[in-house]
Amino acid sequence: MLFFLVVSVGYPDTVILFLLGAREVRSSDEREFFEAASQEAYKLAVPMARLYFYNGTLERAFILQNRKTVSIVLSKSLLEKCSSAELQGICFELFLQVKKGMASKRTRSMFFLGFITWMIHSFVGLILALVPLKEVKQAMDWLLNYLLHPWLEFMFKLMMGGGYFKKLETLLNDFPKEKEMLDRVGLKLIKPLSYYSLPSRKLLVLSSVSKSRHFQSILALEFLPHEWDYLFESEELVSVK
Repeated sequence: MLFFLVVSVGYPDTVILFLLGAREVRSSDEREFFEAASQEAYKLAVPMARLYFYNGTLERAFILQNRKTVSIVLSKSLLEKCSSAELQGICFELFLQVKKGMASKRTRSMFFLGFITWMIHSFVGLILALVPLKEVKQAMDWLLNYLLHPWLEFMFKLMMGGGYFKKLETLLNDFPKEKEMLDRVGLKLIKPLSYYSLPSRKLLVLSSVSKSRHFQSILALEFLPHEWDYLFESEELVSVK
């Protein structure tokens, strides 16, 4: 376990990819994704990223950076529903975090909280294996998830600082064309407020206890505060929708 921890600290991006169950995308399979990423990386003069997708519950996109290694991870559902222009907007917003030296901080925060979540789920899983009653196991799982997610959100905000997403929004305002392409993604993803409301999120979390520990780890990373929750809540975008 100590060896795994030491290796993990050296490769936080690899651990996050493992926790998400991410699979690398081949250029022959997702040509539009590759072309969009290549174009935006060249535009911002940043290293080309390795591209991945994962199967999740929410439409999310993440940028990971460890030293000179950069990775972009999109949920499979997001990858399937976005056009070429929308993929360009997503890749530009993600690469912009690399360009401005922001991505490494986010990667470390996601790694720390993802690793802690995996450890907690593994430890609790060992304990629950000793509990004979199925109802008691389920109740303990519910309690764990109910308490864990608010703590993860609080810790993420504490580690990232309150101005991260606001700074990103300010940077995007300097690129109106790319921001417009990203806003198209926002218009496509905007759902009724009840979908992202606290009761709805709690139901998703509680229902996850009937699924695997791996699924619960993915959900924990997806439910961390995301820039799109902030960027796509603008009054202008909502009014257009």
